[in-house]
Amino acid sequence: MHSAIRISLIVLFLIGIATLTPSRAEVSARAKTVIGPTNPNLADGAQALLLGKAEEGVRLTRLGLAVAQGRRERQAALSNLCAGYVLLEQFDTALTYCDIALDENERNWRAYSNRALAYVKLKRFAEAEADIARGQELQPNAWSLKVIKGMLLDETQPVAPNIVIDDRQGPDRQGPDRDET
Repeated sequence: MHSAIRISLIVLFLIGIATLTPSRAEVSARAKTVIGPTNPNLADGAQALLLGKAEEGVRLTRLGLAVAQGRRERQAALSNLCAGYVLLEQFDTALTYCDIALDENERNWRAYSNRALAYVKLKRFAEAEADIARGQELQPNAWSLKVIKGMLLDETQPVAPNIVIDDRQGPDRQGPDRDET
């Protein structure tokens, strides 16, 4: 699968749209009726990232981060910025946002997953392996972590094909242009 398509598919699963939905405690604390996302820029940024519009997604997510209300929105924004910068292939910037997210919440498996992908792309395989392991401790069945681990293994332990096609033709072999008489 083409690398850019593979990254895009992974990012689809790394973006935590569900984390944009406020928890019951957060809704109760605000004591008002909210219809739709509480942070439209963050929600629109996540949607743009899902559609592969990385520049627009990063721009909107940065605006959403600036007005994030609460830890949950901030974590979603940081993780989505990391994923967005991975899409843009700005891996060092992606790492910065992942590091901030993990400094604030060491249990953010999406940030470990995003950071592992950036590490794979930067060929920092030992760090990628460590982040995959930590992410799998937190979210053992995460599809994106399995895909990134596969990408890591493709880079570090490539599989050599076992099938060799011998298409040589000689006097003892029948080819399509040889007369059988």
